[in-house]
Amino acid sequence: MGTDARTAGASSPIAEPIAVLGVGVEGLSTVSYLLSHGAKSVTALDAKRVDGLPPGIETRFGEGYDRDLARFATVFRSPGVRPDREGLVEARARGTRVTSALSLFLGRCPARAVGVTGTLGKGTASSLAAACLAADGLNVHLGGNIGKNPLDFLDAVRPDDVVVLEISSFQAMDLAASPEIAVVLRTTSEHLDWHVDTSEYRAAKAGLVAHQTAGDTVIYNADSEGAAGIAARSRGERLAFAVAREVDAGIFVRGDDLVLRARGLERRLPFDARRVRLAGRFNLENVAAGIAAALAAGIPEDAACGAAERFEGLPHRLERVVEANGVAFYNDSYATRPDAAIAAIAAFDAPLAIILGGSEKNADFGELAEALVARPNVVRVALIGATAARLAAAISAAGPARFPVVEHATMEEAMEANAEALGGRGVLLLSPACASFGLFPNYKVRGERFREKARALAGRPM
Repeated sequence: MGTDARTAGASSPIAEPIAVLGVGVEGLSTVSYLLSHGAKSVTALDAKRVDGLPPGIETRFGEGYDRDLARFATVFRSPGVRPDREGLVEARARGTRVTSALSLFLGRCPARAVGVTGTLGKGTASSLAAACLAADGLNVHLGGNIGKNPLDFLDAVRPDDVVVLEISSFQAMDLAASPEIAVVLRTTSEHLDWHVDTSEYRAAKAGLVAHQTAGDTVIYNADSEGAAGIAARSRGERLAFAVAREVDAGIFVRGDDLVLRARGLERRLPFDARRVRLAGRFNLENVAAGIAAALAAGIPEDAACGAAERFEGLPHRLERVVEANGVAFYNDSYATRPDAAIAAIAAFDAPLAIILGGSEKNADFGELAEALVARPNVVRVALIGATAARLAAAISAAGPARFPVVEHATMEEAMEANAEALGGRGVLLLSPACASFGLFPNYKVRGERFREKARALAGRPM
């Protein structure tokens, strides 16, 4: 990538002593990168004791772990630590450089980078964009919020490669660099237990494009006011994608076609939505975003579109597990928000029995309840977890339901009852609209348990 206005300050040498503030998965790999690249004075700071650190490294755990940060020349802020934390503000004022693993990566990355942010679909769109880019033979590196610190593969990146990064609001909030291609998916509101309000959340996302220059590109969802507002902050070329409308410059959906429009001219791309393996029309937003990113990087249209049609999706994201005895089982455990569950419900016209509920995030279930009541194909709703009572109340308030709403002690019990209610025809969907805690350690375990039970139910008559 090199050094220019886009990477201002991100690629400068790292002054010591160095602190890594917050030593989770990203923090641990950041410590390892720094030490492997010659850093002599690195201190790990965290509210709780952390195992797995290299021997001999200085640590400060527990109460007061973030005091006197100004004694460090450089502090790496992990994503869960707010950049306006009092200790960081004081340290900056006294000359400490506060940065992040992602800023360091973008400043040192020798290859083109594609950064993907938004509220919904980041993992799917990032993975799909990587598949589209790789379809023309490029060596593609995928990392970021999807689960891999990009510093882990920075040394392997070559100038002719391309990097795709999933970027959260926590990571984008104070980025010191921007990728050449930024993708902004549908952006609404999220993490309001961490962000002050929706305005701050969206402003944090806008950090992705803050350092873009006129030679860069931002690709954004024109159906989303939040995404369009973020894209407007970029100095780069703006290209839109949309499912619900046509756009003047970019890609939009017309029937089962994708249409590319540029400079007043348009043409149909070599793509057929009927061949897409991702369930749900809403996923065409992710498809359009991934193809647009690939085209912006110079990938031929037929290669990018073919890869998008073949893309199988990610685990726990509307994942088709098994179909047997007339019932298809879909694992959407990653849907921890009501709007994600709403999109999943809209993906199916067949008789639908859904499992909702989990741990409390104080979400508003009103729109989800209205969506359920309005869908004529819903035959049963099973509720689990701490939010079951609130979900039941929301559905009751949304109007008379044509389907039973029943609370269950376990997900497995809910699956058995829903399978019986379908009577050998339809879709059994886990799309909980809630986090997993209380019943499961995380959404992955919840999804794996759903898979196990689905395969067991598929193996016996229903």
